[in-house]
Amino acid sequence: MPFPCDPLSDDQLEQLDTYLLSDNVKEEALDYIALHGYLCALNISPESISENAWLTQVLAENPQSNANHLDPQMLDLMRQENNYIRGCLESDTGIELPCDLTLELDEEGDCLLEYWAQGFMELVFSQEEAWFSQHEDAVAESLLPFMLAANLDEDQELAELRNQPKLCQQLCEQIPELVQDLFLLFRVPADKSKGPTKNHANGNKKRRH
Repeated sequence: MPFPCDPLSDDQLEQLDTYLLSDNVKEEALDYIALHGYLCALNISPESISENAWLTQVLAENPQSNANHLDPQMLDLMRQENNYIRGCLESDTGIELPCDLTLELDEEGDCLLEYWAQGFMELVFSQEEAWFSQHEDAVAESLLPFMLAANLDEDQELAELRNQPKLCQQLCEQIPELVQDLFLLFRVPADKSKGPTKNHANGNKKRRH
């Protein structure tokens, strides 16, 4: 049965976020913010992945073998969110991130963009060869703001960038456009896409309220 392509309502988003932060799923599971980043990368990726495989990565367990305690309604909401993100990318309407485009901490001491980027990069790292085999330089350049925001094991370049708040902010603000650029690079025929258009200078952390 096909799942809706409509955006989740505010109530549905709250239900899904609460569920992913609860003890009903494993501590290693992605929260909603990271899930959104992961699904963006999933729909960009040049390498297909089965639904069961991506749900297993998101939940840190196989939903088919552990279906007795996983909420089927919440799984359906994840599928719907995936369809909605795919539709936004395919229609070129743009992706709106569910968090502010800043590395500044919120009132609870969290950087939500960091969690979003960690979810995005989790999918990338699991398919590293596919992402970098054909357009290595363009992809590496485009992913710089994602790597910066994810705050994973940093190399010297990223460490230096994070000490430049103004430049960091400029790079973070490019992320929604870069999501679309990467989708065009991988998913649209070369004669219809010019790839990334601008010169842009696995450790998931689960958010807890």
